[in-house]
Amino acid sequence: MFDAARHPLKICIDGSCIVLRSLDDAIGFVRSHPVGEHAEMLVDQMEAARLPELQRRAWVAFETFADAMRLSPDAQRRMM
Repeated sequence: MFDAARHPLKICIDGSCIVLRSLDDAIGFVRSHPVGEHAEMLVDQMEAARLPELQRRAWVAFETFADAMRLSPDAQRRMM
């Protein structure tokens, strides 16, 4: 699966931070967190991404979702 380690995504929730380095990490995060209720179609897209370009696009979609949900430190800073 797509290796996002070249640009991992730091996610912070309730004062705790984790780093997601792959689509598998992102899928696991979304499924285990309450924000997953709002992301069924996103998870479907990430799971179905087989080709490198689709995996890259799925990662960008997850980054956008994390930003919109204010899960990334950058998104949190922009809201202050």
